[in-house]
Amino acid sequence: MHAGGKRLLWSNAVISVAAAATVAQTLHRTRPSGGGCGSEWMFSLGIGAATWCAYTWQRHVKSTRESGLRSDHRAWHRKAWPRLRIAGLVLLPLAALPFASSVPLFYQGAHADWSFPIILSLALTITILYAGLPGESGARRALRRIPGIKMLWIGLAWAIITAWWPMWWCSTHLNLSAVPLTMGCERFLIIAALTLPFDLRDRTWDPAEMRTWPQLLGPRGTRVLAFAFLLAAVCLRWAFADPSNRWAVLGLLPMAVAVLFARENRSPGHYAMLDALLIVDAAIFLV
Repeated sequence: MHAGGKRLLWSNAVISVAAAATVAQTLHRTRPSGGGCGSEWMFSLGIGAATWCAYTWQRHVKSTRESGLRSDHRAWHRKAWPRLRIAGLVLLPLAALPFASSVPLFYQGAHADWSFPIILSLALTITILYAGLPGESGARRALRRIPGIKMLWIGLAWAIITAWWPMWWCSTHLNLSAVPLTMGCERFLIIAALTLPFDLRDRTWDPAEMRTWPQLLGPRGTRVLAFAFLLAAVCLRWAFADPSNRWAVLGLLPMAVAVLFARENRSPGHYAMLDALLIVDAAIFLV
């Protein structure tokens, strides 16, 4: 699975499917009993396509710098870039669908509250500037390089885009009541936990001045923190889920095992599997 794991991981295929799956999970959990939300699958697939475009753009930005990517990552990306660029053009109309379906809602009924568009704009700004701009000088604008903040940017963007945005799109309003707030917090904790093994892998590669959490905590502390995040996510899901759906906490157990076995020298297939666990968790709700 080593070569296949590289292709899946470096092409951002798994993380894009995972984003679509988590959005579908959010919509399923938000949907009023017996009701529907219209074009849910198209919205979910659109977020998946947008995720692919965003992650591929960030990888491209980093590939324009000498130390932006590991040498094998950079060589693979530069060789695949012509095909990736074509794929991006094909996916762009699908990626635009969630935005196109959201804009009219900004002016309709209870959706006409500009607080959420501002929050969404924050997430999109984080996504665009996370890796900075192309070229060596563009690294200075990379949000990921702010000391100690890298993991928080990722968790916050995923919470907004894959939890709060679908809930706002699906419902007549979004406020910080228990369900929206806790589902977003749950998503943040899960993404943060699954991001930590990637940062552990890059602990000696990332510049020391970034002070990522694995750089500060070391391997054992990183594993403990990731497990604690998942334990908190389990508690949130159990406390606020419908009693008939509390068994869905089982979807987080494979993640707990995976982060406890996190090491700096895992194969690319292992990291593709970490992303795939988001799909497994979503499938528990959807199947």
